[in-house]
Order: sequence, then C-alpha cells, then structure tokens
Amino acid sequence: METLTTKYGEIAGYQNLEKYASGNSASLIFTERLEIKTPAGRITPQYAVDDHGRRALKPVYFYENGNLKKAPLQKAASIETKYGKISAELVMFYDDGTLKKLFPLNGKLSGYWGEKDEYTLAENLELQLPCGTIKAKPINLAFYKTGNIKSITLWPQETVEAKTPIGTIPVKVGISFYEDGSVKSVEPAEPYTVETKIGKISAYDNDPEGIMGDINSLQFNNQGEVTALSTTQNGIILRNAAGGQIKYTPTKKESLCSENVAVTIPLQIEFTNDTIRFNHSASEEYNLSECSFEIIDYEKKILNPFFICNCN
Repeated sequence: METLTTKYGEIAGYQNLEKYASGNSASLIFTERLEIKTPAGRITPQYAVDDHGRRALKPVYFYENGNLKKAPLQKAASIETKYGKISAELVMFYDDGTLKKLFPLNGKLSGYWGEKDEYTLAENLELQLPCGTIKAKPINLAFYKTGNIKSITLWPQETVEAKTPIGTIPVKVGISFYEDGSVKSVEPAEPYTVETKIGKISAYDNDPEGIMGDINSLQFNNQGEVTALSTTQNGIILRNAAGGQIKYTPTKKESLCSENVAVTIPLQIEFTNDTIRFNHSASEEYNLSECSFEIIDYEKKILNPFFICNCN
C-alpha cells in the first residue's frame, strides 16, 4: 500500500481512499493511529471501533487544498474555542483550517444504540454565550471563521432560557447568532407573544423541521425585528383596499399514528420591509401598505404531533 504524504504527516495505515481529480486525497478511513495538530487542538482520527455505540469505522474528509474538512475521533479531544475548551468526538473545519463545528458525541444510532443511550452519555455544559449563560447538553456547536458562535443545537429533551431581542424566553432545539453575537433565530419551547409589523402574535412551532439549531422558526434581523415566525395559536384576516378578505389560520392533518386523531400544522409568516408572506408561498405574499390585518385567536385546539404516538 502506498504511503500517503499529507501536510499532517505520512499515513501508512488506511483504506477506502478517495481522491480529487487533482490526485489529492478527498477521504479515507484510518486503520492506524495518527495524531494531528489543528488550530483547535490535537486530535486523533478514528482508526478502530469500540463499544461506545460506534461499530463501524468512519471516513476522514479533506479539502482539495489538503486541509482537514471533517474528522470522527478515536476518543474525545479537548477543543479550543472562544467559549472555553469543549470535549468533542467529531470536528469539522473550514477550508482555511479554522473550526467550523464540533459534536460532543458521535455515536452510531441503530437498533442497538439509540437516542436515549446517546443522551444519557451526553455531558452538561455551561457556556457563556451572547444570549446569556446556557447550561445544557448540546448536540453540536457551530462557529464562524472568526471563532464567534454561529449556532447551538440542543438535544430534544433540553430547554434553556435565552436572551433575545424580545426578552428572555424558554428555548428548545437551538439558537443561531449573527457574527456580531446578536440572536438570529430561536425555537420557542412554548407559545410566546411577540410584537410584529401587524401586531402581537403568539410564536410557536409544535413540530419544528430538522434537528439542527442553525435555522429556527422565530427569526430576527440585525435590528432585532421579527422577520419570521410560526404560530399554532393565531390566525390572520387580511383585507385589501378593494374590500376583499382572506383568512389564514393554522391547519390540521391526520396523525401518522391514528386516522382518528388530528394534529396542528402551524401557520408560517414571513416579513420583509414591505411585504408579508404566508406558508413560504410566493403566491401568498402581500404588500403591507396595501392591506389591513386583524389577528384572531385560533380556537381549534388540536393535539401536538409528539403527543400522539405511544411507542412504549
């Protein structure tokens, strides 16, 4: 087997080598130990399996310039960040070598190793973030090239208090930030009334999409104004100058677990400087100055998706 020469040293033990068209290494699986020095600290890519829920070797990825892109680690490493040293089992980097994202745990979820097992292993962290002190078990933390926090993703079981442009509110799933540290988006853990360009609306998404905290349903611009939200509590009656009227409310659908049970689908609202858009539809976008808006209570109290299925 050919010994690979990289900027991190020579690699003799490897398999499943993939290359770029240039001939540079794109990815490979280590089969021997190699300690690598990075700007975030020393790491050892995974080269053997263990009984920590990881039953398969995972590849290490490189950028075409030779810098590390993504590396699962043999054991947790202490990673340097602006917010202190954080233990990580998986790290990702930008093409210039700076830290992009870290995962405190990197288990393999399977029939034998599940989310509860991983969550039990997760450690509580206390982080001094721009939104205040966060004490929680994070799934991952993402960073800008400057080292400033970009987002934090929380385990589904976690709820934290976060300072936002509209006050301190309970948050689930995650929080994202602008590079200057101001809050970009959060996922409210419970209905929370916010001031918008058309009045006060109860912001809450009972079933947020995805499991990453990079983009959340309650969003703000750099000035702290609400630019997007989801609501299960309110509807909007829109009236135009010609006397036309349109009513937007949350909707419902059958539960995946029972045809006899309905679940709520939130009404999604977005704002620009001049317009309002409903449910991400370009055909449902209106000029704010040409319409009037009435915010009403949504009376159909339908169960949330996560209350329906009983898997025990």
